[in-house]
Amino acid sequence: MTQDPKPQFLIDLERDGYVVVPGVVGKEECAEFQEASLKWLESFPYGFKRDDRSTWTRENLPEGATGGIYNRYAVSHEDFVWRIRAHPGIVDIFSTIWGTDDILASFDGMNVTMPINEKTGRTDIPLTEAWPHIDQNARNVDRFELYQGIANLAPNGPNDGGLCVLKGSHLKHAEHFASIGGFRPEKDAGEDQNAYGYIDEDFQWYKDNGCEVVKVCAGEGDLILWDSRTVHWNSSPVGEQTRFCCYVCYCPRSMASEADLAKKFEVFKARKCTTHWPNQNIVFTDLDNDYAVPRRPDGTVDPANRDKPFVDVIETPAVLRLVGVRA
Repeated sequence: MTQDPKPQFLIDLERDGYVVVPGVVGKEECAEFQEASLKWLESFPYGFKRDDRSTWTRENLPEGATGGIYNRYAVSHEDFVWRIRAHPGIVDIFSTIWGTDDILASFDGMNVTMPINEKTGRTDIPLTEAWPHIDQNARNVDRFELYQGIANLAPNGPNDGGLCVLKGSHLKHAEHFASIGGFRPEKDAGEDQNAYGYIDEDFQWYKDNGCEVVKVCAGEGDLILWDSRTVHWNSSPVGEQTRFCCYVCYCPRSMASEADLAKKFEVFKARKCTTHWPNQNIVFTDLDNDYAVPRRPDGTVDPANRDKPFVDVIETPAVLRLVGVRA
């Protein structure tokens, strides 16, 4: 029996460290996500209104990183987020990547970022500066471990913010670390975490060694994929288009132990949000850092913080399968 040829998107992904797969989510489904995510922001008691630009401020919005990344407030288990996470087209892409449909999903968040500019956008926050990093343990960069994904749910051109990458950097880490005598301990998140950051000198090294800076552009409904070892960051939208996307990531169920699966089900039933690693159950609100609890602009704990969705996920067989439940 002959093996199916490797799809072109996977060839490109392995070579460049990122790829855009077009037309995975339908336009109607994108519109539904946009409407539901704006309604979610308006559900908080701080006065945000999508059609009133004077309310596009930190005072009127729940707390989100870099102007619009939301992964607390139980948002990961809102029904509109799960509709994207369990989307057959996205699940099929990751099943192709892994060579199995027996996969788990992460309980990651979503992004609604209004543009930042004086004419049509926000003026209360600065543009996001580049924060180059990888989402993999620096000790393991010699091997592939995970692909991350963004379900891009609105047009995303050069001025619309979003993912930026150093093309091909996923294959350069061993050479880079050898050139500086190992990874920098102060930029390492620790052996049990999957994060490592880069200083300006490191960033320049990758550029000098053939890694092109790319602001990834994608159409409405496209799926963006990247290797967790690819150096990346996000940029602010500066045009007129609000950025809408959902972060999606999956891995084979075999990468989780029975204890991991039991813990994952507990996390799901508690409606907690996790990092993008589907098998590790790292919960944002359980972390011992300032990000664990959302806060208001004055630093006080957000009284509107919540541990249940506004509109809870419907526990369909497709959803429970991605949680790890098997009949």
